[in-house]
Amino acid sequence: MNQPHDERLLREVFEAFTQFSKKIQEEDDEEKAWMLAQTSDQQVQAILREMTFMMLHVLDGIGKLGRTNGSALSSRFGIPKGTVSKLTKRLEVLGLIAFETIPGNKKELYFVLTSQGETIYKLHERLDERIQAAAAHLMAEYTGEQLEFIRDFMNKLTSHSFLQLDEEQARESNF
Repeated sequence: MNQPHDERLLREVFEAFTQFSKKIQEEDDEEKAWMLAQTSDQQVQAILREMTFMMLHVLDGIGKLGRTNGSALSSRFGIPKGTVSKLTKRLEVLGLIAFETIPGNKKELYFVLTSQGETIYKLHERLDERIQAAAAHLMAEYTGEQLEFIRDFMNKLTSHSFLQLDEEQARESNF
């Protein structure tokens, strides 16, 4: 169902995407600044400064799942296994998680939060609650039908690659 659109409108929509992407990147820094401001613990602040957005995401996943392994984190949160492995090693070095094995199975590693990891996880949970409340406030302006459209559009947007032409688009351009 391809529909012709006004070129100006398409450019405006693309510009809005670009601005949204920039805003998300800027908010990563704002989120870290908010978390830093919520604690006076110098050690927690130093650790937070070392952490990347993805490290926080993995730590949050471990906090939500409890004692878990890399496969569960990968499948549940859509993070590649290699990335989980790399980030959990960095989180262990920072003293935020510990590795555990099951007696008799030294091969499978499980991750658990340390007390310092629990502190940062709780800070991140408070941040998520603030973001959820602000998002709910913003979305209250829209009808259920509009929110369904936004949800469907965002799902399509995140599952689509703008760098690869769909086979159908490629075939159409050959005619």
